[in-house]
Parts: sequence; C-alpha cells; structure tokens
Amino acid sequence: MPHSTSPPLPSGPRIAVLLGLHNGADHLDAQLQSFCDQTLAPAWVLAADDGSKDGTVDRFERFAADAPGHIRWHHAPGPGQGLSANYLALLARPAPQTDYTALSDQDDIWLPEKLERAVAALTPYQDRPALLGTRSWEWDGKTDRRTLSRPVPPPYEFRHALVQNYAGGNTMVLNRAALDLVQACLPGLPTPAVHDWFLYQLIAGSGGAVLLDETPQILYRQHRSNQIGANSSLRSKLKRTGDMLRGTYRGWNTANIAALSACQAHLTPQARALLARFAKDRHGATPARLAMLRDTGLYRKGRANQAMLWVTTLLNRL
Repeated sequence: MPHSTSPPLPSGPRIAVLLGLHNGADHLDAQLQSFCDQTLAPAWVLAADDGSKDGTVDRFERFAADAPGHIRWHHAPGPGQGLSANYLALLARPAPQTDYTALSDQDDIWLPEKLERAVAALTPYQDRPALLGTRSWEWDGKTDRRTLSRPVPPPYEFRHALVQNYAGGNTMVLNRAALDLVQACLPGLPTPAVHDWFLYQLIAGSGGAVLLDETPQILYRQHRSNQIGANSSLRSKLKRTGDMLRGTYRGWNTANIAALSACQAHLTPQARALLARFAKDRHGATPARLAMLRDTGLYRKGRANQAMLWVTTLLNRL
C-alpha cells in the first residue's frame, strides 16, 4: 500500500520532490537524508517505484517512518513503462498547493542549499513558466572524486532544445506555472525520448524562462547502474556519437516531435512553425534537410556537437 505521513504544510514555499525509484536500495538512505538536510525543506517527497526487486520500497518506508516530521512522504507504484513514463506519471501528482517541483534521481546527494537557491532563482518568474537546471559534481562515491559537469553556455532556447538537452533532469526545478503547463499536456501525451529533455523543449517552446545555475548543487553518483550517466568521459561521448550515427538519435527526435505535436497549442507561433519545418524536412531529400538546418538555425552547443548535427543531417539520421 502507498505510504503517507501528513505533518502540517509549511507557511513558506511549498516544494514537492519527485523521486523515481528502481532497484536503488543501496544508496537510497543517503539521498533521502539529503532532502532532510536542506536549508529550505521540501513539503513533500513523492516517489514512484518502477518494479524494484531489491527492497527499495521497504527501504523508503523505513526511512519515512523514522524521518523528521516536517516532510510528507508518499510512494506508489509507477506505470512500469520505463524511466520517462515514470517521471511523467510523477509530474501529474503534485498537489495544487505546490509552489515548486524538483526532480531527483534515487542515488544522488543533494547539497544543502539546493532548494533554497532554486527558489531564489525562480522567484522573479512567477508570471510565466520557468525551469531551472544546475551543473553537477560527477561523483565517485567510493573515492569522493568530483568532476564538474560540462559547461552549457546560454542562450537556452527552442532552436537548441529541439536537438539537444541543456541540463540533467536530476537537477531540474519547475515553478508552479511550469508545472501547470506540463500537467495540461500530460493527458494522452506520447512518451518523449527523455522526460527532462521534453521539459526543456516545452518550457522553451512556450516562451517560458529556462535558467542554469553554474554552481553545482548535487553529487551525481556515477556507477554502472546509471540509466543515463554523465556525458563528460570519452567513453560516454563515443557512445552518444554512435547513437547518433546508428539512428538512435533519429528515433529520439521522432518521439519528441510526437510529444510536442500533441501539445503544440501551448507553443508560441514561432515554435510551432519551427517544429513543423523540423518534422517535415528531416525526412526530405538531402538538399531539403540541409536547407532546413541552415534556415532554421537549429544548433547543438560545442563545435563537435554542432558538427555531428550536420553529419547526422547529411546521413539522414536526424
């Protein structure tokens, strides 16, 4: 049965943490403790378990039973359809009283000021959807070695979002207007390639604000069980290059286009036009594909990434 404890809601900003669970028992206590140690505590931790077999749910239950009483802990079964579907289901759950929504992986460690800094950065954007990401410390939990995640310089806009993400979902925080936008799109939404990339596309395409805090706010644990690891090592870069050349990237774009098309009423006219051109001409003859890329100004950040965008377009892998 889903677990729930219900202390009074805080009088200040009310933050919901969305936590996807899947066979993460080994590192779960440390992650949950980092929620409790925040200088601005969340009001809720909403977890969805995607079929764990290692006692993850029991570990969550035990921690919640012994945790400080200022956080409401809830968990329920996920849809059992993979990482992105699990987080989309979680995004449907925050209560109407929620002011901010933070996404979390099950085995990272949050630094103490993560939520306080996020609220401070998002507060000026109450009148429109806003999404915040941060850089991370890519972290070896055994040696405590930390490597700063790659820089992603601004701007953060739809021309970029269509073809590349800008921040890890495990760093992202949405304001209430952004959550309302996402929830309006969820009924019947085709599952995008990756939930966090879709959030960037949707918020940027709707004319919302997309922000990046250059100060890392999480220890992003690196291990073989990461479903989506960091993109800084040579091995990971070669894998992503292979994904683009083999056609995996093309499949991701197909999934994202379907999701964005389903909620295009929420996009700006400029974003709708760009999406339509991208959807149409990525399947065209080589001159049409190259002209589309030139005319729209779609781009990936970094010279190597931008070169690969042109290569995948030329090879009909876009």
